[in-house]
Amino acid sequence: MSFKNIFLTGFMGCGKTSVGQLLAQRLGWTFVDLDQVIVEAAGRSIKEIFAADGEPHFRELESRMLERVAAGSGQVVSTGGGVVIAPVNRAVMRSHGCIVNLTASVETIAQRVSGDSERPLLADDASLLKIRSMLEGREPFYADADVRIDTTGKEIATVCEHVLDYCKGSL
Repeated sequence: MSFKNIFLTGFMGCGKTSVGQLLAQRLGWTFVDLDQVIVEAAGRSIKEIFAADGEPHFRELESRMLERVAAGSGQVVSTGGGVVIAPVNRAVMRSHGCIVNLTASVETIAQRVSGDSERPLLADDASLLKIRSMLEGREPFYADADVRIDTTGKEIATVCEHVLDYCKGSL
């Protein structure tokens, strides 16, 4: 099997952007932040999209942009935390690359996202209870990945090495 792209999935604060940027650099690939692609296409922030049009509209836009991005190759794509919920999105990622799910402890996530007002789903409540509840709801979707890597207490470079070890021979 050969991978045209690597899709990083996981809850917010699990390191998708940080790991993705270094991974793309090491591979000589392009780094794509799916949320940034959505912002550019919509001409407004994700927080503004959620506020004006709601989460269903955002998810529809997210699916369209994922399909567009996935058509390319030689990309490390950092996805939004909820992209995996839609079965069609998981199918698109699987047919265009390797799905790497990054995980972290609830405490680590809370520490990493604290004070970030650009995360609409945690804007009102970034408590451990809320994060744990959201993680539990998404767990079956996150589990549907080619490989899962816990980023808790790990350096970004170490996580990249794990991804590269998994993908070796398929890139």
